[in-house]
Amino acid sequence: MKKDRKNIILESLAGMLEERNLSKITTAALAKKSGITEAALYRHFPSKRSIYAELFTFCDEAIFTKCNELKKSKIASKEKVKNTYMFFMLFVEKNKGFARLLSREALSSNEQNVSDNVNQFFERLELVLRQMLKESENELRTQAGISAQLIVTLLEGNISRFIRSKFKDSPSSYIENIWKILEINIYKN
Repeated sequence: MKKDRKNIILESLAGMLEERNLSKITTAALAKKSGITEAALYRHFPSKRSIYAELFTFCDEAIFTKCNELKKSKIASKEKVKNTYMFFMLFVEKNKGFARLLSREALSSNEQNVSDNVNQFFERLELVLRQMLKESENELRTQAGISAQLIVTLLEGNISRFIRSKFKDSPSSYIENIWKILEINIYKN
């Protein structure tokens, strides 16, 4: 039962991040949305910060599980990079609450450790992309690190654009076109 309640709380928080104009999410509002008392919420999580941290951990694990799967696959380097880019954008589109976490918009100064984890997340993502790009270094227009930085910068920008549009301007709308522009700027052919 405890695990079920924890998941309900995390799902409720993700849902609140999607539906709100991001006025402050209180533990009282989260408990109400979860259908439990505030005291019960604190039985599952010691602090609001820990709720955000666990929600971010779920997001982090989902994305990096897929990244590592792609990195180990036998497909061409260019396909690995493209599939990582596509997966990330579609994941954010389907999980709008995570978009707010990854943009750090949902985090207050009390969640600084989660904000630090988000920064590390993007550094790790850039590293994974750089490793994938290095597999076909002779096909790149510039260094793998610069290309990885370009992709991550575009991903972060697309998250911000998605949020700014109040989740109406879906990242998948032009995903193929944006990839083609990226591809032209990253690869020689």
